[in-house]
Amino acid sequence: MEDYTDRTKEEQLENQILDQSLQAARFIQDRWPVLREKAQKVLSTSYGSFEEILLCGCGDSHHAAVGLEMAFDVWSRRVVRAAPAMYASRYHVPRLRDRAGRCLVIGISVSGEVARTIEALQLAKSIGAYTLAFTSNRESTLGKIADECVWIELPPFSGPGLLSYLASLLMGYAVCAALSEGEQRDALNASLGEIPSLMAPWVDSEGEAGNAFAKDMKREDGCVFIAGGSLFGTAMFSAAKAIESAGVHAWAQELEEWAHLEYFCEPAEMPTWFLTCAGRTESRELELLDAAQALGRRVQVSRWRGGAGWSREAREALAPLVLWAGPAAFAAGLSEVLEETPFRGFGGGRSAVEGGGASRIRSSKRFSMLRDLMP
Repeated sequence: MEDYTDRTKEEQLENQILDQSLQAARFIQDRWPVLREKAQKVLSTSYGSFEEILLCGCGDSHHAAVGLEMAFDVWSRRVVRAAPAMYASRYHVPRLRDRAGRCLVIGISVSGEVARTIEALQLAKSIGAYTLAFTSNRESTLGKIADECVWIELPPFSGPGLLSYLASLLMGYAVCAALSEGEQRDALNASLGEIPSLMAPWVDSEGEAGNAFAKDMKREDGCVFIAGGSLFGTAMFSAAKAIESAGVHAWAQELEEWAHLEYFCEPAEMPTWFLTCAGRTESRELELLDAAQALGRRVQVSRWRGGAGWSREAREALAPLVLWAGPAAFAAGLSEVLEETPFRGFGGGRSAVEGGGASRIRSSKRFSMLRDLMP
């Protein structure tokens, strides 16, 4: 795979998120069988005794981890939690010391070179936990450090990433399939296999809605994306695409927390986007949608209903694969409406070097042993 940071500045500043949207259905259709087979091989002999799973990553990889938490719960029947890589490495992993041999730590990084995610797997290995990498580069630092690696090649793209996010989700679902058995595995394979055919009309309709929502946006408006359960990761990803594409203020809020916080914000017409799939939080979503409309919020709703005959659990656990469509089009529309270049053109002290320049997301100091972290 071409490394994003090896491209010219002009190539990096193209926004191809809509092109990636159009490739998404075919990408899932082609990659899912391959990943499912890879995960089965990796997990065939090593994972029977694990009782606890920790998923971690940074940026879009963290958003994917949060989106996968419910899927691992539903299909692996193990205790699972998702966390930002920094919190995972320096807080969660030290707490695993007494039960490390029963724990699996999964680090997600498309490049395989993100410092905090590498650190999380290094520290997990140091206490005897088993480690697994999700990446597009099996020869990366993360791929070499992990005990095992599930990897996927990505087509080249520029600007904010979508296919890379979908790849991380697919690797997670592939591992879920490998950890499940019998009817559970069959149901997951069948449901996920339907998604490409369901996606084309969904991407079209959501794309139109997202682009229309962007038309009247002003830079000072910002946007809050609201979701509960498995879709909170999608809300974070949605906000990230708006930030990366147009540099606007955008953020995610958990469903119930919106009622305690942003409910009181001004202006009344604050753009507010609900992401829903008629899952476990549906009753609260309906209440808060009424509340947002009563306040005069400018509301957009993306509501995914899955395939015919899907269980509520399957619909909610797989929804992250599709609910990005409207927000992705919104992000692209914002870039056009506000005449903005993705990533703020790497200006104002920013740099494309190592994926962040002064942010040092790759070269940041790492700890490899708990004794170094907690002297």
